[in-house]
Amino acid sequence: MKKTMTTILLSALCMFSYSQQTDSTKQEQIKESEIICKSVDEFTDEVDFYADGSILYKDGGDMKTQGIVLQLFLKQKKRKLQAGTLYLKVAGMRGCIDEGSTLIVMFENGEKTTLVNWNSFNCKGTNYFSISDKLELFKNNKIKAIKYTNTKTYESMVVKDNINSSNESFIMDMLSEIDKINSGELTTGICK
Repeated sequence: MKKTMTTILLSALCMFSYSQQTDSTKQEQIKESEIICKSVDEFTDEVDFYADGSILYKDGGDMKTQGIVLQLFLKQKKRKLQAGTLYLKVAGMRGCIDEGSTLIVMFENGEKTTLVNWNSFNCKGTNYFSISDKLELFKNNKIKAIKYTNTKTYESMVVKDNINSSNESFIMDMLSEIDKINSGELTTGICK
């Protein structure tokens, strides 16, 4: 009788243990990135990745029309998502923009770097910067302040006092999400 009872208890324990593993496995679904999404062209099946941008308002500005929009363009290479060009659009400065305009980024750890616009002459305030050789710096440090200088007019725009928690970690969070997507910890949903 003891053998039968022990066998029944062991069988019940094994079934309970198996059902617990199955339930927890079901709950461990991969989460979707909250920052990055993808768009699939229904005709060509081409996939493009997008991410939200960040708005930084000029110190001492009107907090509406004077500031900078930052966005990190994404690309996929060998089935891995990568950071591409850092797009920056300046609003509230006079004059046109040309190649060579600079963006100085100061980080909370005291380091700073200077990025140089490689986009050609335009009057829309559009700048493109490469950060591929500075990914580790951006990945591991929050931004403390930025200073953009237009080389055509020598006018500058500083954002230091108006940096908020979302702005300071914008690029760092994006690079972290890219790493998590590439390692399989996150997936990208369809853009809405």
